[in-house]
Amino acid sequence: MLLLLLAFFVGGTALLILNNYRNVSALTVNRAVMASEVVSTNVDWVMEIAHQILRTADVLANAQLEFPAEAAALRLTEMTERLPGAPKIYIVRHDGRTTLTTDREFRDVDIRDREYFKAVAGGKATYVSSLLQSRLNNEQIFVISRRIEREGRFAGAAMISFNAGFMQKIWASLSLDPTSTVSLVRDDGQLVLRYPQAAGPLDLSQYVLFTDYLKRSPSGYYDAISPADQVERVVAYRRAGDSGLIALSSMGREVALADFRRSTYATLAIATPVGMALLVGAFLTINWLRRDREQRRRLAAALEANQMLFREIHHRVKNNLQAVASLINLQKLDPDAKRDMMQRIQAMVAVHEHIYRNDEFANVDASIYLPTIVQKMLETFGGNVKLDLHAEPMIVDRESALPLGLITNEVVSNALKYAFVNGREGRLQFELRKADDNTGILKINDNGDGFDPKTIAKGMGSRLVAGLSSQIRGEHSYTFDKGTTFKLKFPLVPAPTN
Repeated sequence: MLLLLLAFFVGGTALLILNNYRNVSALTVNRAVMASEVVSTNVDWVMEIAHQILRTADVLANAQLEFPAEAAALRLTEMTERLPGAPKIYIVRHDGRTTLTTDREFRDVDIRDREYFKAVAGGKATYVSSLLQSRLNNEQIFVISRRIEREGRFAGAAMISFNAGFMQKIWASLSLDPTSTVSLVRDDGQLVLRYPQAAGPLDLSQYVLFTDYLKRSPSGYYDAISPADQVERVVAYRRAGDSGLIALSSMGREVALADFRRSTYATLAIATPVGMALLVGAFLTINWLRRDREQRRRLAAALEANQMLFREIHHRVKNNLQAVASLINLQKLDPDAKRDMMQRIQAMVAVHEHIYRNDEFANVDASIYLPTIVQKMLETFGGNVKLDLHAEPMIVDRESALPLGLITNEVVSNALKYAFVNGREGRLQFELRKADDNTGILKINDNGDGFDPKTIAKGMGSRLVAGLSSQIRGEHSYTFDKGTTFKLKFPLVPAPTN
């Protein structure tokens, strides 16, 4: 039972730790997925406003992309105030000249070699750049550009630029752990922006996100080592509407499992001493049971040896009594006296024979032992006497067994000798029953001629019956009514010894 309890305890502890691990993993995944949804929602919102701003800039510009300087800049600035990432607006003519900007630190830079300008100059209506480094202040940025046409020809581009603060603000709002990241990636696998910042532009087209997961579903999660910083994370992804961007949110597995480790250490700090106690208890109990089993084996062997010894003793006593009976039989004695002595010896032989045959060394079943004496006496005397035998199971101690046998021998012997003279037919009734749990009744009745009550106390047999009854603390009596009835009431508990 202790081993089963130990196995149950170890299994329960392992299951608890496993469940904690699964719960932490599920919580990490859920947080990453929800964060990716937040990033996607913010990107959708920002992209929509950015395109509105660029359309407004297109409307404000004249044919030569000239603007009412202060009014246009002020309006565009007001439109960008709600957006993260310190967005800046630029209007650049087809010849590379910047005609309007909200960038206070602007200096004239030719951007016609930039991908976001070349793309719209080449015919694209809008374009989102990959991660770039600004030529003005060396910040990491990405740019959304819009083609501006006049009379069906390319006139220039309206552009809005976001720096790393765009993703930083979203990251801070999510209250993620320090190793977590948020990112934007284009459909072609080019990194657009990341926080914490990447070392530089990054091509993710051969990353598992594009080779496997996006082919299965527009949103989901996976475990992978980041190509940006080689940290293993749980990554959740989601396409951001029709923007052509994928929003990513990732959480570091090591940090996510920190709480799990702390709870596991706390659990093990409690479970280990308990488990060791159970193990030591099981070991000690097994040793104790092994010693107890060995001791019981030795006791059983000793008991068997004692039983054999007792059996042999009672067998030898029986043989010795039979030898005495044989010696008496050889003597020239009065036949009646010789027969009485032989019967008394046989009564003693019967109790020893019953003890060793049935291995009842402490107690004797009187319902088996006493009827045996009666049956043998009927066989010895012969005659036409019928026996009515009723004996309830009754266990008596061995100190009472021999007196009860001798009493039965004397009473039945008297009945057979004096009640049914000259071969007279008759009936002998033998009854052994319990008056209650502590008292037994022995009753022997015959329907013969009976004998003179005045002479009952003069014979040796009657004196023997009285002495034996007193020895077992019993009370006996005779009644004479159409025969003779002997009744003995005796205790079933052993008499105290002095």
